[in-house]
Amino acid sequence: MYGNKAIKLAQELGNQKGLALAYNNVGVAYDIYGNYSEASSYYYKSLQIREAIGDSAGLSASYNNIASIFATQGDYIKSIELYTASMEISEAIHDTIAVAHALGNLGNVYQQQKDLDRALDYSLRGIQLFKPEQEASSLISLNNIGFIYSEIGEWGKALTYHNKALSISRKIGSTLDEAYSLSGMAKAYMTADKPEMALPYALKNVELLLELNSKDEVKIGAELLNNLYVKLGDYENAHKYLTLQNQYADSVQAAAVKTKLSELEFKYENEKAAQENLLLKAQTNLQQQMIQRRNTAQLFTGALLLLVGALAVVFFMGRRRKHKLNDLLIQKNKDVLDHSIALTSQKERLASQAELLREQKEELEKLNSVKDKLFSVIAHDLKGPLTSLQGLLQLIAKDAVPPDKLKPFMASLEASQQNSLWLLDNLLLWSRMQMRGLTVKPEATELSTLVQQNIRLLGPQANSKNINFAYDIAESHILYADKEMANLVLRNLLANAIKFSKTGGSIFIDSQLQDDSVTITVRDTGIGISAEKLALLFSGNSTSSKGTADEKGSGLGLQLCQYFIDRNGGSIWVESELGQGSTFYFKLPAFDFCSIEPVSNQTEAIEIA
Repeated sequence: MYGNKAIKLAQELGNQKGLALAYNNVGVAYDIYGNYSEASSYYYKSLQIREAIGDSAGLSASYNNIASIFATQGDYIKSIELYTASMEISEAIHDTIAVAHALGNLGNVYQQQKDLDRALDYSLRGIQLFKPEQEASSLISLNNIGFIYSEIGEWGKALTYHNKALSISRKIGSTLDEAYSLSGMAKAYMTADKPEMALPYALKNVELLLELNSKDEVKIGAELLNNLYVKLGDYENAHKYLTLQNQYADSVQAAAVKTKLSELEFKYENEKAAQENLLLKAQTNLQQQMIQRRNTAQLFTGALLLLVGALAVVFFMGRRRKHKLNDLLIQKNKDVLDHSIALTSQKERLASQAELLREQKEELEKLNSVKDKLFSVIAHDLKGPLTSLQGLLQLIAKDAVPPDKLKPFMASLEASQQNSLWLLDNLLLWSRMQMRGLTVKPEATELSTLVQQNIRLLGPQANSKNINFAYDIAESHILYADKEMANLVLRNLLANAIKFSKTGGSIFIDSQLQDDSVTITVRDTGIGISAEKLALLFSGNSTSSKGTADEKGSGLGLQLCQYFIDRNGGSIWVESELGQGSTFYFKLPAFDFCSIEPVSNQTEAIEIA
């Protein structure tokens, strides 16, 4: 938030150096949280400005930050090239701290390539450049040296460096550096074959990284805990952290692809700016031509007026010559008018093309937003149970879980896979709506049958939380609505009631016939909804919340319910109070047995703007 404010303020003040610094700092923030796509995008924006204004210190920082992205993605050649460029600039401007950081980063890259001798040499050269009062700046180098000593097998030296880094990080309040130090101490004890001493440091490391949401580091920390628990024979926790590792591994792999796209985007922006400059230049030339021709016309008109005056003096020389001159004047005026019309037409064509490009851009942005939302739902909610299944299968493949301990895992996976199927159903329906391909087909539908079917379907999910169903539906309550849409609405509301009910709760379903419609009520004894969330529930801006058993959702369920009920000529509303449960009501047309025509709207195709 503050980084974006700094960018806006620098743009308003026209401060290019400040704008480059703001872009760089926002990139650092994204880098810490493991969002390498956004980080690299802001780093490149900063680099572009710093190259333009000749900011040497800024260029060194930008090269260093971009090099770290390439190192994270495994492009060590490009990373070493950029770190070296950063170091050379820092040496030229006598920036000792920047030189020390570049040496430490080069040591880190060589460590990742398993060239441990060269890695230790660069890292020790870098740490020697820090003065005693610059201990905060030496944190990264201290931890890197510790990691190298662990890989060499000298775990005692590794602990010395990590302990020093841990003390400094806690002293200055740097949570990320504290997490690195804890991870290093855990790895040092693992090197010493002391997993029981490594465990508390590894747990605290992951706890801090989850608070920071640093994706790449969470993956590494979870992998360390998985190995620790397997070594200690605690397979349940080993499975837990293997699942966490797989979840964050996917995020890091996706970021690697996006980083490459960010480079293409940077090149595209340059080309786009060049094209816009050419268009602006063409428009300027066109305006100059118009002014030049207008001036020429004015001069020519003045000259003709003088000529007409002269003709008046020599009128007696003959009417024939006068007619010729008049014809010449008319022709010239016609030429000037033709040029003016041509210029106007050309200007209108350019304006029309610009408007068409703008409309196409807006449509592409809208389609891209829909795509991003759909992929976001799939990536964050549908992937979870599959990742958990993958983790369990990996443990089974390693013979790390005894057969007698598989049963609780399988029960949990069965419930999560059922939730995934319902979520996939909602996603497919939502996608069809976005593509304008869903049609309402109303028919006479027995409400009691729908209720009983959904209670049977959701029974295992309710039984896992010891939740009881009670319903009071008259056999005469017949809906006139699209059966599948009504079924989905009822199933989503019952699933939500289970999701937000505590163990041992109850869910009540009843219906009332009023004139030509049936009102269905779904009431639970769950945790309820706060007034703030209640106001946003059907606004299209609400977000998904976790259930009482940490169940996840996509946020599409109530949106689909509202769309389907609206298209069937009904309405939906809710009453709730935090801690007192929730009651959802929805009204649909009733089937009229006494009339040939049903009491409902005609069938219509759903179109989502």
